[in-house]
Parts: sequence; C-alpha cells; structure tokens
Amino acid sequence: MKTWQEIFAEKAVSMKLMDPWTFQEDNSLQVHRLKPGWTEFLQNHVSGRFQCSQCLYRWSSAKVHILFHVCYGMVLMRIFRQACRQCPDPPLEEPIFSLENIERLLHNLVLKILEDFYNMPMLSADLLEVVVDGCHASGPHDRTHCEGCRLGVCRKPRQAMEPDAGKTKMGVSKAQKTKMDVDKAWKTTMEEDRGWKIKIDVNEAWKTKMAADKARKSKVGRHKAWKPMEDADKAVLITRSPEQVVGGGFPWKRCCCVGLSVLCILAALLFALLYFLLW
Repeated sequence: MKTWQEIFAEKAVSMKLMDPWTFQEDNSLQVHRLKPGWTEFLQNHVSGRFQCSQCLYRWSSAKVHILFHVCYGMVLMRIFRQACRQCPDPPLEEPIFSLENIERLLHNLVLKILEDFYNMPMLSADLLEVVVDGCHASGPHDRTHCEGCRLGVCRKPRQAMEPDAGKTKMGVSKAQKTKMDVDKAWKTTMEEDRGWKIKIDVNEAWKTKMAADKARKSKVGRHKAWKPMEDADKAVLITRSPEQVVGGGFPWKRCCCVGLSVLCILAALLFALLYFLLW
C-alpha cells in the first residue's frame, strides 16, 4: 500500500500544486498551538479501523481525528489514536484507513493549500466526503479511549470538509473578500496619493514653464529694444555720402575743390600783376 507521502506527492502533481512540498508525520502537534507563519487544518470525522495489540479486539470508528499544520512548502500531520475498550490498561493503537479515504482526505488538503497559499478559491462542490469506508462504527464514539478527545480535539468546530462545509466556506470566502476589499482600498489610496503627487509635479513644471516663457519674453523685449537702435544706425550710414563713410565723415573732395579754386585765382592775380609791371 502506498504511503501518505507518496499519495500526497501524486495529488500535488495531478492538482497542479506549484513549488516543491514536503509531507511528514509529527506526533507532537497540538491543536491551536501554531508557530508563526503556520496554518491549521483539522479533519475529525474520518472513518478507520483499529485492532488491539494485546487482545486482538477489532473495532471501527467514524470519528478519527487527523491534524495538519501547514507552512509554505511543508505539511506536518498527526493522526490521533484510540485505545481498546476491552483491556484494563490498553495502549493507544494506530488506525488503518482505506486507500480511497486517504486519497479523498489529501485531495481536500491540497485544495486547502491552493486556497491559503496560492489564492485559488475553493468551492464546496470540489470537496470530497471522507467518511466513506467499508467499516461501520460499533456504537457511539468512546471519548474516554480517544487520544484526540483527551486533548480537546473533539471540542474544536468542524472544518470545511464536513456537513457544515458550505457555511464554513461561505465565512472563509466572506473574510477573504473583505481582505481583498481592504487591499483594493489600500491600493486605491496609494494610486490617489501617486496621482496627487503627479499633479503637484505637473503644477511645478507648469510654473517652471511660465517662468521660462516670461524670461524668454523679456529676452525678446530686449532684442526688440535693440533693433530700433540698429535700424537708426543703418539709416545714418545710408544718408551719408560714400566719402563720409570712407573718410570717417570728413568732406575731403569739397576741400580739394575749394583749394584748387583759390590757387587758380591767386595764379590769375599774379599773372595780371606781372603783366602790368612789365609794361
């Protein structure tokens, strides 16, 4: 017969459980005593068979308790034992489960892991009942000979796999939805803060752009003020004669003409004076 570890590994592969997971038995697990980061999953209505190691008395029970502590990548399991009611001082005996019951139980366990660690919603219709077995319980549950009952496991509310699974699942779904709403609200708040920051940045950029436009306009105004002065200088240069422009503005040609005229007059007067003296 296959071991619990082998069946769990097959279920993990067939149900597409991501990442490697380890499955171990741990008889030191206690109900409601969890390490940080661990979750608890209890099945207390599993049917199994027992046989006393002293008197060989056989009995069946439909309330075998199985406790799982689950952390990411690790599953720990404890199966609570029962004692024979025929012997005066009986030892606790391990139960024997059918292969079908083990597969159904581990199927539900993988669904719980997918829901808790991979955010995959679990439907009540996907859960399998685990009380189907060829054995029939002989009489009511004997709490005095049950290890789980001695440790208070029977007083714990039933989990999602039992007859009240629908109500329990609805409560889990409601809590999960509330958590999603809180996360969504937090995300919306962060987006609003980010949008407000972007708005502030845009306003700062707009102010910077306005200041730049103002500076550019001031620069253009200075260019406009310089342009009339440049135009006036061009007008002065255009109105001047070429001689003034070349000679730095002094009328050399006019002076030359006046000087030649004066020399001509002086020469004529000198010629006339010599003419009268020689006569």
